[in-house]
Amino acid sequence: MDKKTIKMFSYIIGAFVGFILILFIISSCTKKTYTFEKLENRMTEIAKETMKSDESQLPSQDKDTKIITLKSMISDGKIDEISKLFKRDDLKCSGSVTITNNNGFYNYSTYLSCGNEYESKYLNEKIIEDNKVDAGVGLHEIKGSYVMQGEVKNNYIKMGDRLFRIIRINGDGTIRVMEITGLNQKVWDNRYNPETRYSEGINEFEYNSLNSRLRDTLHDYYENSKIWPDSIKQYITTQSLCIGKRNIKDTSKDGSVECSKIQENEVLGLITPYEYLQGSLDQNCSLVDSSSCANYNWLSKLEQATWSMTANSENTKSAYILDRVMNVYSCSSTSGILAVFNLTDKAIYVSGDGSVDKPYIFK
Repeated sequence: MDKKTIKMFSYIIGAFVGFILILFIISSCTKKTYTFEKLENRMTEIAKETMKSDESQLPSQDKDTKIITLKSMISDGKIDEISKLFKRDDLKCSGSVTITNNNGFYNYSTYLSCGNEYESKYLNEKIIEDNKVDAGVGLHEIKGSYVMQGEVKNNYIKMGDRLFRIIRINGDGTIRVMEITGLNQKVWDNRYNPETRYSEGINEFEYNSLNSRLRDTLHDYYENSKIWPDSIKQYITTQSLCIGKRNIKDTSKDGSVECSKIQENEVLGLITPYEYLQGSLDQNCSLVDSSSCANYNWLSKLEQATWSMTANSENTKSAYILDRVMNVYSCSSTSGILAVFNLTDKAIYVSGDGSVDKPYIFK
């Protein structure tokens, strides 16, 4: 073999070795490391697999919970030790998956804490962290709840492909949310009223164990799986609706009037007068039909009018509609319906700042 051939083979072998070395370096640099997100996802998968294999373990009653800890998943051999997963002896993690029965739909909320390196954040905590204020526009603490007041811009939340707006964080940590667009041309009620002798409705949410048209509408709306798929229903908790009647001259803002009568275990409701009043920062706001209450109030700028949950205490035939301000109308009038509901306190923050362009997203 001549020198030229030997030299050529040397170049080929050298190039081949170099190519293999480059591939090794690239592979080493791009090797995927285990992430906290992967661990969270795996924890959720294991919890779902566990419940699927033995459905008797699922929480049976509304709002019941079952917790499966990360520690038990590791001890059962379903997840490797943290040091092995992350190839770090100094990293310590704890966590759990909470399975909640929300009106027959099961929500899996995965929480993970790995010291200063990573910690899941609940959505309610993130909203408070971003928006809490002592004065001006934002989230104000009122008797244990956190209420959106003023012309707020950062109270948007996304579920599926729909946007909603946050009314408040309830005292129990659930998040009170309102639709941006809902139903149109609906009556509060249009049954025959024996007192007025006309079919102009009876302003009782439930009357003689019979539903008002409003209650039927809300129940039917919730059953619309295109609007409310299971992926959304799993996050919605049942609530106690405040169905007490209110006089239009009443100036209370604490809900004591509206919540003097309660309808338990409902899913969808509507806005109430006291919630509308609480939304305004105008010191002159005292009556629901006052233009002052429309000042500095995001609820006065909704995209459509909506019936209120609340009926008029002065008669048996009228209820409140929110259309910039609140006023009373015959129950047989038509208006929009913007459903109001409570999201679980176990929702985990994913992304967003609450703006319309970057709404809060959760899992």
